[in-house]
Amino acid sequence: MIDFEISEVRKFTKMMAPTADFDSTFTFYYDETNNIKKFYVRENDFNYTFTANFILGGLAHEGNAPDVQSLIDSFKLQKTATEVKFKHIAKGTFLDCLKSNKLTLFFDFTLNSNLFVHYSSLNILYWAIVDIVDSAVANSEAAMKAGPQFINQLKNDLYKLSRLEIDSVIALFFNFEYPNIKKEKVIPFIEALTSLFEPYLETQEFHFGLESLRQILKKAKKKGSLPFVMDEEDYILLKDLSQFYLRPIYLFKNSTHIFDNEDSISETLQEFKILDGEQEINNYSFVDSKTSQLIQLSDVFVGIMGKLSNYLNTHSREEIETDFNSLTETQMQNVDLLIDLIDKSHNKNVAFLHSTDSNEAMSKMNKIRKKRNKNRT
Repeated sequence: MIDFEISEVRKFTKMMAPTADFDSTFTFYYDETNNIKKFYVRENDFNYTFTANFILGGLAHEGNAPDVQSLIDSFKLQKTATEVKFKHIAKGTFLDCLKSNKLTLFFDFTLNSNLFVHYSSLNILYWAIVDIVDSAVANSEAAMKAGPQFINQLKNDLYKLSRLEIDSVIALFFNFEYPNIKKEKVIPFIEALTSLFEPYLETQEFHFGLESLRQILKKAKKKGSLPFVMDEEDYILLKDLSQFYLRPIYLFKNSTHIFDNEDSISETLQEFKILDGEQEINNYSFVDSKTSQLIQLSDVFVGIMGKLSNYLNTHSREEIETDFNSLTETQMQNVDLLIDLIDKSHNKNVAFLHSTDSNEAMSKMNKIRKKRNKNRT
């Protein structure tokens, strides 16, 4: 068993998010979507599609759980359905799902109850490439002093480039056994990577970010080091998802965490003895979703969030603009309710919502917010 001491990581997280409330007592219910188990690069592709985020999340409340039976009854599910699943509520693409009247019922009930939503959203391709930037920055005192906003721009531009040059990036990763680049291959890796920058360096969109990263990588070449993409496992971009399950458990140490049964995760978490000083934290459990209506409803929420992430990752701002100009009344209502529900939860506690994603995806979400605000006026 691994002793996992949480006091320092909690202290650091609270310092970085001073308005977040990690100490109050909540009850969290979890389901997940796009559970990739492991993410790795093969000769010609990844083992899993990277266009939809892994999302762990669901519903939460303070005090006693609300009675949700009236909501479940309102879905009028077939008698053969033993539990509520997202597929019973909405199907198809994100835009298709927005046509669902059952989704409206879910949003409306949750918004007007004492329930909140929470999630951790992980863009797995973004996760796979950002260590390149962090490794480069570790070799540059000036880049470190430039601060997180600058560093996030570098990560964002490298992510956007990777999406455009995905076949070349896959070949690069495979050929250099990324993220386990051997010391003698650091310089060839940097040269091969920066050669992908060339067609984009003179464009307004990419010039500042990619040119800045190119200059920082020159310093890494001189030192022959990319510390965060060396001494790892060949080809393994994400070994498992246990850290994303552990995060809310230790951050919200005074809360109760109820997960849908996931044997591999349950077994992995049992390997950790979570300690806050001398106190052991035992605040989570895994249950059969058939026995928990709030886990079933959590599946509905993470289901639509997974569809949303795939939509944002596969559509340009221009395409989003066009799509949202032609939404039906029901679709627009569901967009409004979803954003209102996210905002209600954010206003309750900014710590309920956690994303590891590109500025690009977040700017597209802001685009949707602006479209909905324009339609409201």
